[in-house]
Amino acid sequence: MKHSHTTPSRPPTTSPRPKAVWEFLVCLLLWLTTLPVAAQVNTENIIRMGRNAIYFDDYLAAIRFFNQAIEAKPHQYKPYYYRAYAKFTLEDYPGAEEDCTRAIDLHPYITEIYGLRGLCRIHNSNYQGAIDDYSRVLSDEPSDQGARYNRALCLLELKQFDDADNDLTEILKRSPRHYKAYMVKAQVCFEKKDTLEGLRWVDTLLTLNPNEASAWAFKGRYAVQKDNYAQADSFLTRAIKLQPELFENYLARAIARNGMNRFSGALADYDKVIEIIPQHFVAHYNRGLLRARVGDNNRAIEDFDFILEVEPDNTLALYNRALLREKTGNYRGAADDYTRIIKDFPNFIYGYAARARCRRKYGDTRGAVSDETRVYRAELDLMFEGGRKKQNIKKVRLRSDRSLEQYEQLIAEDTDTTGTYVRELLGKVQNRKVERLPIASLALTLEPARTDNKHTTAFMPEVEQLNADRLTHERIVLSTGQETAEDLSLQHLQASLNRLNARIETASTPTLLLQRSALHAAVYNYEDALQDARAAVQADSTLVPAHLQCTAMLLRQCATQKEEMSDNLAMAALSAEALRQAEAAVRLQPENAYTYYNRGCAHLQRNNRKAAMEDFTHAIRLDPQLAEAYYNRAVIHLLQGENDKAIPDLSRAGEAGLHRAYNLLKQARGKQK
Repeated sequence: MKHSHTTPSRPPTTSPRPKAVWEFLVCLLLWLTTLPVAAQVNTENIIRMGRNAIYFDDYLAAIRFFNQAIEAKPHQYKPYYYRAYAKFTLEDYPGAEEDCTRAIDLHPYITEIYGLRGLCRIHNSNYQGAIDDYSRVLSDEPSDQGARYNRALCLLELKQFDDADNDLTEILKRSPRHYKAYMVKAQVCFEKKDTLEGLRWVDTLLTLNPNEASAWAFKGRYAVQKDNYAQADSFLTRAIKLQPELFENYLARAIARNGMNRFSGALADYDKVIEIIPQHFVAHYNRGLLRARVGDNNRAIEDFDFILEVEPDNTLALYNRALLREKTGNYRGAADDYTRIIKDFPNFIYGYAARARCRRKYGDTRGAVSDETRVYRAELDLMFEGGRKKQNIKKVRLRSDRSLEQYEQLIAEDTDTTGTYVRELLGKVQNRKVERLPIASLALTLEPARTDNKHTTAFMPEVEQLNADRLTHERIVLSTGQETAEDLSLQHLQASLNRLNARIETASTPTLLLQRSALHAAVYNYEDALQDARAAVQADSTLVPAHLQCTAMLLRQCATQKEEMSDNLAMAALSAEALRQAEAAVRLQPENAYTYYNRGCAHLQRNNRKAAMEDFTHAIRLDPQLAEAYYNRAVIHLLQGENDKAIPDLSRAGEAGLHRAYNLLKQARGKQK
């Protein structure tokens, strides 16, 4: 069963992707802290860096930061809570629940922790525990509709129908347009065997919102169950037009179309499911059956080959492949398949007769006679050659049903009653969707140990000069990525920072400051990275990488601290400074694509889409291979509903190596249809 939010809302965040580098800085920070006050400051800094890592989806690094914070201050609840969020996102639900419980033990008055633990408990099938957590949330926040909805789902799962119905009624009383509640209301009625009342709730929802895809899908599935295939096809087609990315609707429609003998349409639906989820078992199995039905035997064999790779002991798939191999003249292969079937079903007389046929075809007379003798002894005759009645392929069996008599029947996934509808209503994200968010600005950071072509590494002579004069063992790059080197020696890192600190104390040059800024940026320590970048600008205002670094660090702080900044003026000040730094870089190098790219990011952060679009376009003119500029320009088009304009930009971004563009491209094309 799924919950009302597939992931919890992000914890408040504040400050690039640590791998091995973070270990050094964290250890160094803890080593330097000898006074209690200093230890507290540094622990909070570590937590902030972990939260910044969460913002950039670097959950493993975040967990490592929080581990260090917990080790230093085991009685603080925050690192447990934030670590629970990171574990939840990585689908470590038991670990996340344990961390939530520890955070609650330390500070039992934070409502959000109970909400997160409730989600964890749902995934851990601890529905009563989740109900307890959501009840606590609702005692603090009676208007929290998400908590009430999730509690209703848990009550439904425990078959406490009246209590679930009470929660749903309260939701609709407070929010009459809470569409999902109508669907669960319908499910409660179905569970109570009140089918007509359930359908009435679905129809009520469609009256309020004719474009509610889940309602049309619900009606379509119900029509399939009642063998009303034409109506099911119509309802499911409507659902698919509204939500073309949900593979379940194609599966259901394929069953309906097969029921109407529209095999080409059913095959097209199975093709679509496999396009969305290439490894989908049911789609491959049923497509294999239908391909055999229409005489596409060789491609049917390919589908059953796939099934048998996944489930080598699937007897029905083996039997279907044996029949197909025999039809296509692969008699040895067919005989081998019949032999495997006979091993599992030694009294399957037709298997002996079929194997005898195949053995005679490729000259194994002795083996054929042995099989035929077995058939004769069972007092069977050649009725097995042509007298068997073909079963009606319209019937559907469960995947777990392995009766040989049902070899020609389509299959459906085994159901789990209540949870089936809940999962369908709340959706399954099989392809992780890329949010329509722009890619970050270019920043100085550390070069990864392994090349990752998902991000641009910009070439600038000034950055190369930083490496020529560097005191660090690590190479510095200007990149949109957050990766850091995983294989760097901690001793080398410590030596690098020690040398930088010692030199900066005696001679604070812009080069040294930018080197240290890059090191801080690589481990999500944006505040210190910004401080060093600002100092570099003050020391040499003509240094373009320093302006670019200031822009990037300011924009990252805007992104990661927006939930903490209650004062909009503080956010506006950071945003304005980022734009000033970006404009300074453009003035210094007006023919540099990267300066326009960063200024475009600054404009976009301020929601000035027109100016951002112009800067990204100018950056592309100067560097037609700058994938991030195409991507960010596409994001603006998508935000403005201009999917047709976004598609070519996403295609160019993907061609240039930014692979995440292809997921967004798929979304854009789906919305265009």
